[in-house]
Amino acid sequence: MSNYFRRSLGRQVIIINLVFVFLLLAGMVSLRLYHINLTNSLDQEISEEQEKLNFVSNLKENLNAIMFDSRGFFAFGSETFIQRIGDKQDEIKADLVTFEKEYKSTRDQEVLINVTSFTDSYFNELLPKAIEYRRNGQIDEIIKMSQEDGGTQKVNDVLASLENFEKDIQQDIDRTYSTKDEKTSMSQLIYFSFLIFMVLAFLGLIRMMIKRFGSPLREIADVSAQITKGEHVSQIPYTDRLDEIGVLSKAFEKMIKGIQDNEQELIAQNEELAAQQDELNEQQEKLRNALSTTEQNEKMLMRMNSFIHSISNTLDKKSLLKSIVENMVEITYSSKGLIWFVNENDIASVGVSQSEQNQFLSHFPESGMLARIEDTTLSYQVMRDSFVSEKGYIEETFKSGDLYIPIFSGKRELLAVMVITRIGSSYSCDEIAEYQGLARQVALSLEKLNLYEDSEKQRITIKNVMNSIHEGIQLIDNDGTIIQANQKFCELMSCDDPDQLTSMEYEEWSKHLKSRVHSAHDLISFIQNAVHEKNETGISYIFEMDGEEKRMIQIYSESLVQNDKKLGTVIVYRDITKEFEVDQMKSEFVTTVSHELRTPLSSVLGFTELMLTRELKPERQKKYLTTVHKEAFRLTSLINDFLDVQKMESGNQEFDKKYHSVLPIIQDVIDIQRVNSDKHVFEIDVQTEKLSVFGDRDKLSQVFMNLVSNAVKYSPEGGKVLVTLRNNENHLIIDIKDEGLGIPKSAIGNLFTKFYRVDNSDCRKIGGTGLGLAIVKEIVKVHQGHISVESNLGEGSTFTVMFPVIDDVYVNASLTQTKRQKVDIIIIEDDRHLAGLITEELMEHGFHIAQFNTGEDAVKMVEETKPEAIVLDILLEGKMDGWQVIESLKSNPITKDIPIFISSALDEKQRGFNLGAAGYLIKPYQTSQLTSSILQVMLNKEKNGHILIPEEPSHTND
Repeated sequence: MSNYFRRSLGRQVIIINLVFVFLLLAGMVSLRLYHINLTNSLDQEISEEQEKLNFVSNLKENLNAIMFDSRGFFAFGSETFIQRIGDKQDEIKADLVTFEKEYKSTRDQEVLINVTSFTDSYFNELLPKAIEYRRNGQIDEIIKMSQEDGGTQKVNDVLASLENFEKDIQQDIDRTYSTKDEKTSMSQLIYFSFLIFMVLAFLGLIRMMIKRFGSPLREIADVSAQITKGEHVSQIPYTDRLDEIGVLSKAFEKMIKGIQDNEQELIAQNEELAAQQDELNEQQEKLRNALSTTEQNEKMLMRMNSFIHSISNTLDKKSLLKSIVENMVEITYSSKGLIWFVNENDIASVGVSQSEQNQFLSHFPESGMLARIEDTTLSYQVMRDSFVSEKGYIEETFKSGDLYIPIFSGKRELLAVMVITRIGSSYSCDEIAEYQGLARQVALSLEKLNLYEDSEKQRITIKNVMNSIHEGIQLIDNDGTIIQANQKFCELMSCDDPDQLTSMEYEEWSKHLKSRVHSAHDLISFIQNAVHEKNETGISYIFEMDGEEKRMIQIYSESLVQNDKKLGTVIVYRDITKEFEVDQMKSEFVTTVSHELRTPLSSVLGFTELMLTRELKPERQKKYLTTVHKEAFRLTSLINDFLDVQKMESGNQEFDKKYHSVLPIIQDVIDIQRVNSDKHVFEIDVQTEKLSVFGDRDKLSQVFMNLVSNAVKYSPEGGKVLVTLRNNENHLIIDIKDEGLGIPKSAIGNLFTKFYRVDNSDCRKIGGTGLGLAIVKEIVKVHQGHISVESNLGEGSTFTVMFPVIDDVYVNASLTQTKRQKVDIIIIEDDRHLAGLITEELMEHGFHIAQFNTGEDAVKMVEETKPEAIVLDILLEGKMDGWQVIESLKSNPITKDIPIFISSALDEKQRGFNLGAAGYLIKPYQTSQLTSSILQVMLNKEKNGHILIPEEPSHTND
């Protein structure tokens, strides 16, 4: 067997290599399996620790969620938070059970016991008790439980415990990762050590093989060299070996050929070394180019830093633009340039004339160049022949380059365009790229400028908002120095500009405030307590401030806190002078009302007692009953005033608005007053034909009744009461003028205020509750009107009521109605007032009315609406008179059966009946006659099968 291997070098090499490969593979497989087992075990440990970390994090998040929901419930009282707390509580209990089963270490059990103890205490004791306090409104008990009983501390402790536990788990994970890294590194080191060992072993095998095979070969080589030199070799060594060396020694020719092959291999190696030398030379050249590029970049950065520094020292727009273009021209070695701020069309330039700037502004915004910049967002260069003005003393033609550089914001909005010019040369691509980078720095400066301007606008806006607030606002720091104040506080301090108060120290402004306030000691004490947070929450202080008009000021304060740090105190000064006066008026009103109600009640009780206890003559009984009736009516009027005020304040007052002429309403009021007063002369001066108003007749009557009765009541010596009806472009105006006591100037401003009565001894004798004019004002306001008064003390007063003007009120109103519902009766009448009177009469019986003053329009409407009846005047405006209207309607098959009632001053009944009129009324007549005639015809039509059922008239709810 040994001779079998000795006879062949190949067999010897194969057995050696097989042993080497076997050892190499066995070692590599063993090391690989060891590495995989190690990695899997560590990964499993990390995974378990990570699951525990996620579990604890979820438990902590649920506890935090319960804390936030409980605080949300304590803040807002919503039961939704309680339901969410219950859900989270169930999740926590389930998590604790799982935690107890899964994790058994001492540290895990300690955390479990801590959290379980907290949850049992919190969910079974603290939380139910706090919820009960919140539902009972016992906020102080909740605060006490949180602060004194340690509720908040317990929550913080258990959350801190969980957080520490999380940190411990994370540290375990980190340690496991570190162990994994160390063992992995060790495994890799062993692996590479094994490889090195195997390489060394392989080298040893090679050495052994060289020793076994190389020495004989060298000896044979020496023999070969001798043969090459021509030396005589008498003996060939190793001819007695059984392997291939013996064969080689017997075949020198093959050995010589092998030597020649080795020489060629050496030549090839020399060529390879030469190629490697060339490669090294090439790498050296690249390094030299990289060094040159680095030097260029360094120079570029230095120029950019210098440029950025030069444009970052100003926030003035014009100065900034000028600085940008000047520095850009300098560092780019340009001849001239400009920058155009797109949004505001501002421009700054260096070396550019005004005419060139104007040319740029006139043509560039509309040119294709701007569109190209916006589309590509890239700089571009335009080469052109130099202008004559740019050549100087040079006569020959040469080129100049204009570089257009866009400046975009971070939102890709075009902020500005910069143009720089090199006369006689152009810009390289590298330079253009560098300048594009500078443009980004310019964009940052412009955006910073815009941000500053926006901030300044916001500051001015906040200042304007504060100045628009009607309360005085003062912000002071913790030392009492004023940080900011608004215009209203400035007025309280008698200064012109709030900025004058900024930075004013406490001693200075408090001294000025003391000089204008009664009981200044209490006020200053309140302010000092506010600064030091000694005032109770929601407390305020009221003081009186001297001046041309005494004012009552209410002051309150709030601390300004940011990130749990007090920055200062906001003090608010609220002018409550009017409210104070109203309270005084209400107090006075109670006294007045008591007197006004008790007086008529006393009369009623007194006279009824006399009538019950005594035998009185009939005439005296009638007199007493009349007195009782008057006092009861007076009492009813007072109560109605109170009810009206209550309805108006609650918004429940209802109005039945229709179109009315105010003249009949005023005439009715005057007629009543004439009966009740024999000392006064009443006159009505009508100066307009536009007397229509859209409103509630009863409420309008109440307005004029109140105003006219006031004119009578406050002119106790008699005189003339003049009611004037006039109009301007937009309003119907009613003036009620008397010759009575008049009103002091100081009282006119409060005259229409509830419960207010003029402070005048003569007026006090007259009596009243101070509600009448307030009610009048509210009624007029609901009718889109306005009321005012002019008066001189002792010379009488003039009350002026204004309502919106309504032209052709019944026509317009009725035409609007026809678009919504059927018209029952059409009135064709050119007398506006009579048409209004007839319309009111018929609308009271539930008919829908349309009214016209020309025959042409009326005939068209009759054909469209087919009304149940027509009221027609003979003398009309327009081309058609009444007779022509009748003939036109009767000749039309669609309208011939509609009954027509003639209302005319002409006594031509027979002609009317001959033309087919259903009725004929000669003016003047009572409108009820017309209504009766129409209703009679309606009844006849009903009998004949044509039924018309008018709607019920609407009524007020008062």
